[in-house]
Amino acid sequence: MAYADQIKSVKDYIKLPFVYNHWYMAGMSEDFSQTPIAKTLLNRSIVFYRTQDGTPVAMQNRCLHRSFPLSEGYMEGDNLVCRYHGIRYTPEGEIASIPCQKSLSQKKLHRYPLKEVGQFVFIWMGDETEGMEDAFPDLSHLADTNFRTFGDFMLLEGNYLLMLENLNDLSHFAYLHKDSFVFSEEFLDIPFTVEKRNGGIFCNRIDRDPARVVKTLPPHYHELAEGKPIERWDGGIAVTPGIFTGLAPSYIGAEDDPDRMVLNQIINHYVTPETESTSHYWWSMSIDYEQNNDMFCEMFKGILTTGFDEDKWAVAHMQKLLDKDHIEFDEMVIAGDQAGLLYRKVMLDWVIAEHGEAPKSA
Repeated sequence: MAYADQIKSVKDYIKLPFVYNHWYMAGMSEDFSQTPIAKTLLNRSIVFYRTQDGTPVAMQNRCLHRSFPLSEGYMEGDNLVCRYHGIRYTPEGEIASIPCQKSLSQKKLHRYPLKEVGQFVFIWMGDETEGMEDAFPDLSHLADTNFRTFGDFMLLEGNYLLMLENLNDLSHFAYLHKDSFVFSEEFLDIPFTVEKRNGGIFCNRIDRDPARVVKTLPPHYHELAEGKPIERWDGGIAVTPGIFTGLAPSYIGAEDDPDRMVLNQIINHYVTPETESTSHYWWSMSIDYEQNNDMFCEMFKGILTTGFDEDKWAVAHMQKLLDKDHIEFDEMVIAGDQAGLLYRKVMLDWVIAEHGEAPKSA
């Protein structure tokens, strides 16, 4: 089956091959230390550690001698020692020494480029190219001291494309999140924009109803908003196969008001495949207001965690049914699917760029 045919139904869509020539989240900065650990990303076992100066390192988690996992080894200075036969590897993946012999093999471990931004570490899984740096999305707010950023991690029992389709679909807010995010069916009546932008899909709803929008603001902003036009955005853009940037700013005051207030909220979702049916999922919220209000931030984090747990629950149920129920059916498309279907086409472009039009065996 050609990849273009696979995107027509979800059961085939989630069988698309992984795309490696992109940046993915590897973990939180605090996950990595001078103690080696293993993570499986895109079906590849990778060992992570930090050198003595704190630089994060990622290499294939497999000794070149007998395939023993290097994550079970230990550090000698900056060198990683295989616990099976004592072969030592440098942070560049080169062999530093081999017990019982003086000659060294020229073989090297595959080393994965990493980029640390704020509290987060990202990994390039594919071929190292000149365009690799340019492919890193703008996540400068993660290191911007004008923002306070908090977030969390959860393991999804489902294919990563199920979660990415969820993120591109705002129509589920009024149902899946009706108790956590407190959206009503009125949310679906708000006009929405869906367009291809910067290589990804941008979707957005702008709510200008003062009675609804004011409920989303912290209490002490209610008085500031009284008698002024206010609006709230709910949207975002899928910038890579594994990174979705949600945008939810609130505006107090008219567009031409020099004193117009903006409360920025940037919600990043990082979905990195573990296997075909499990995914690593991190999220972060960056706000440029109430940065020093610990009570507000903890309350906000709790609300978001509850909502994203609902997404996790939905993804697990869909994956379970797709795995076990093999009755053929025609997938129905509804108006709210517009962004998700456009995202499938963008994903198709990424797959074809890396793998061609169809599987090699086809």
